[in-house]
Amino acid sequence: MTEEQKRIKELEEEISRLKELAYKDELTDLYNRHGFKDESAKFIDEVKGYLENPTRRENFLIKSLSLGIFDIDNFKKINDTYGHQAGDMILKLFSRIIKERVRGIDIVARWGGEEIIVGLVGSDENNAYEILDDIRKKIEETEVEWEGKTIKFMVSGGVASFTENEDFDSLFKRSDEALYKAKQTGKNKIVKASDL
Repeated sequence: MTEEQKRIKELEEEISRLKELAYKDELTDLYNRHGFKDESAKFIDEVKGYLENPTRRENFLIKSLSLGIFDIDNFKKINDTYGHQAGDMILKLFSRIIKERVRGIDIVARWGGEEIIVGLVGSDENNAYEILDDIRKKIEETEVEWEGKTIKFMVSGGVASFTENEDFDSLFKRSDEALYKAKQTGKNKIVKASDL
């Protein structure tokens, strides 16, 4: 390998490392907003192509995409009662539980604060609901030990499936409205956008 080839390889590795830093949330090791939007755009284009012409596009591998948004219920109270380090531990645990339940092709990101967004590739709304509700149930059953105290926490979520003539923002809005409904109607539940 020449010096020039060596330098090019080093630069490529550095670009890859910087891209990873720009796309990842430091605390949870999930994607951040920017990373999620970039990754999901690829799948949205694929689903759009299929929805625009399903008969001509039978060979498309990805025919649906659903978006789920989780929010930890009463997270401020957890932080206020146990401290921000306990809140950080809860976020890391929550992130790990989600990653263990979804597939490698799915996209998971910390959207902000205690909100985590999940792009479920190839899942329709009913299938996505089942996955999100499984995660919710797992969280409900989980107890965390923190400085001699047991912390239980719960999550709410909203889910919507990509439809024709939709973009990321409208899909996000519908998922967010479903999350809002879950919060309004008692928390610790998942609501489908189609039920609004």
